[in-house]
Amino acid sequence: MYDAIRTPSKGGNPMSLWLALLIIFLAGSVGGVVNALISDNGFILPRTEPTEGGSILRPGFLGNILIGGIAACVSWGLYGPFSAVTIVGGPASGAGSGGAAAGLLLSSLVGAVLVGVGGARWLTNEVDKKLLRAAAGAAAGTPPSSDLAARMSTASPAGALRMAMTK
Repeated sequence: MYDAIRTPSKGGNPMSLWLALLIIFLAGSVGGVVNALISDNGFILPRTEPTEGGSILRPGFLGNILIGGIAACVSWGLYGPFSAVTIVGGPASGAGSGGAAAGLLLSSLVGAVLVGVGGARWLTNEVDKKLLRAAAGAAAGTPPSSDLAARMSTASPAGALRMAMTK
């Protein structure tokens, strides 16, 4: 059933797997286009929108296409028929290896992408949480200001802290 895509471990052309990944990426990119169509953003280019306290990044349709393609590759690489294909390296030949594979599997590669995104997001959230706590503490010691509250509500965490400390 899967003979149409030859894998390096079966003596096939190693680029066939990369071609399959490209096709999956393109299919996911179509999903990104569909998301751009059904969202209220439409086909805008990536840009930042200024707010009273900073700016908000809008990924636009190009960001939707990129994220859709990457997400499709991660899903296919983790759960597709070639998730256990070795894409770099091969079986270990050293003593004590027990014949275990020492190569890089497709599922390991795309899993690393997923963990990288999640780990970076976690770290960013932890830093933002500390900044927002500091901003809340600084703002609590100042007289009430509806203007400052409005600006802080749309600011980045670092921007909110700067506003609270300068008031």
